[in-house]
Amino acid sequence: MTSPVAAGPGRRLYAPTVLGLLVAGGVAWLALGRTWAGTRLAPQGLPPADVVVTGRDVAPLAAALAVVVVTAALAVLATRGRGRWVVGVLVVLLGLGGAVLSVLGGTGGGAHDALTSAAEQSPAFTGQDLGRIATSPWPFVAAGAFALAALLGLVVLRHGRSWPGMSGRYDAPSRRPVVEDPWKALDEGRDPTV
Repeated sequence: MTSPVAAGPGRRLYAPTVLGLLVAGGVAWLALGRTWAGTRLAPQGLPPADVVVTGRDVAPLAAALAVVVVTAALAVLATRGRGRWVVGVLVVLLGLGGAVLSVLGGTGGGAHDALTSAAEQSPAFTGQDLGRIATSPWPFVAAGAFALAALLGLVVLRHGRSWPGMSGRYDAPSRRPVVEDPWKALDEGRDPTV
């Protein structure tokens, strides 16, 4: 007879959730490493120079959050009970925060400010206007990956307590049950099999 915990519908979501968190964090990290905005500086008498900024330039905190989402996938494997619930809450908060940072960085003034700063450090910058700024869809890819992580965090909150935890084999030796010496028990007149 199977236990209700083993037969629950949430148990099937364990592996897909952990893999989904790994993928979401990886996609967010990849999207944050791509070009988010760029422009071409064409000073008079000098060759033109392309200036680009990546998501890590625009939203460095979002890049850190992507790494934490990947780490949270491993934390889901290593924890159980309340610890797993805490991981689920953190993943929801990290996912929402990363999505907001990505959208604001890509559509707000974050990309423009980072591009202005990068252009001012370019040797081709002579004080001219930046001109046409080209943007990419990578901020939305990063935001989508973070949103997926937040949804998976909700799955951890809902079903995480029914998922299996790591074996107690790796617990500290003091947590293992003490095995009694059967010969000593016999000498004391006790039955060691009880």
